[in-house]
Amino acid sequence: MSRIYKIGFTRPALLQETVLEARLYDACKDWQEVGQRVRSDNILQTRTVRSINIILGEIQKRLSLLNEQQIQVVADDDARDVRQLVWIALCKQYPFIGDFTLEVLADAVLHHRLAITYDDYGHFFNTKADWHPELDSVSEKTRSNGRQALFQMMRQCDLLTDANQIVPQMLSSAIQNCSSEQDLAFIPGAIPL
Repeated sequence: MSRIYKIGFTRPALLQETVLEARLYDACKDWQEVGQRVRSDNILQTRTVRSINIILGEIQKRLSLLNEQQIQVVADDDARDVRQLVWIALCKQYPFIGDFTLEVLADAVLHHRLAITYDDYGHFFNTKADWHPELDSVSEKTRSNGRQALFQMMRQCDLLTDANQIVPQMLSSAIQNCSSEQDLAFIPGAIPL
């Protein structure tokens, strides 16, 4: 049975916010305490409690998909490692993003294509709609918002340039040592350092 695709990934990558939460978690190993600290100290610098709760929940979902060593690497705040681990977490949280990465981005890298286009997204979406009936009910606006969010996150995680050119990836020893082959597959064409 296939996984359900959710296209509601309209939040950005939240890189720095993820580092802040990872540091708090690394210090106490308790998600409840992390939430209390984030709320009481307004660590995420948001203006409303609702915003705090949304961002806090989103980041906690992502970090909970990483192992303890990966969270530690995020907390260490090496920019490249953070971007790659956030991308891995996004791929695990949203099967649509994970499959897009494995089927479109990885294929482009394998065939030495230089860029990913909106047409690639459209083709992927239409192909998946044949197997995922939940995509048939997605409005054109939601589909477009999902595309915009996906490309924004790929840029924020430094997988694509602003011109949608594919950025070659280098894997640090920290990432290699804490990540499974399955996780590393979400960083197509990565070269170990």
